[in-house]
Amino acid sequence: MKKRNVIITLCLLCAAVLLPAAGVSAASAKKNRKALAAYQQFLSQSQIKWSKWTNVPSSQVQFASADINKDGVKELILSYPQASHMDGWHRIYTYTKGKVKSLGRFTSVSIFKNKNYFVDTYANTGTMEVSCYRLGKNGKKASLVKYQRSDTYPAFAKGKVVRKYSDSYGYDVYYSAMKVNGKKASYKKCMKKIRSLEKNARRLNLNFYDNTVYNVRTYLVK
Repeated sequence: MKKRNVIITLCLLCAAVLLPAAGVSAASAKKNRKALAAYQQFLSQSQIKWSKWTNVPSSQVQFASADINKDGVKELILSYPQASHMDGWHRIYTYTKGKVKSLGRFTSVSIFKNKNYFVDTYANTGTMEVSCYRLGKNGKKASLVKYQRSDTYPAFAKGKVVRKYSDSYGYDVYYSAMKVNGKKASYKKCMKKIRSLEKNARRLNLNFYDNTVYNVRTYLVK
């Protein structure tokens, strides 16, 4: 009798653990279907707002999707290489509170899903800006670490500038505008955060498709 009671108790405990997880999974799947339907509607527009001053033909953008923050609901990533550096080549949208929400403009996006963060890299005339973000379950983007690296001393830099020899380039480079979690940080703290993020990080291979009715119905369905 005691053995039977123990077995029943264990079964009830397992059910108590598994049933809520199944409920969350079902809720995420339902929200994901709504998100994909909203993205399809979004891509059906004739024009997509790309910046404060620019709209681009939706037929000229490419799209991909990925669950960036591992909440079971995919994000929409758009690519428009014809855009200027200032406007950025990529856009990321998430689905929150029943609406498609833009996370901002990005130039070159890399997503590291297993470490739950993504990187935006902007490079122009000897200067590269690197920004790492994490997308929260609430649909808000949080800054993890940022820095600027320049081939020459950044004349308009605010804050401390650190000069370091680069093995990759074979000459000294300058680091500035360093931040960790949105706050000014030292070079040491900034690079420590970068190394922590990069350790065992695996870059997600994004497949971009032309924005056609066929592709949207084929690749933006699950």
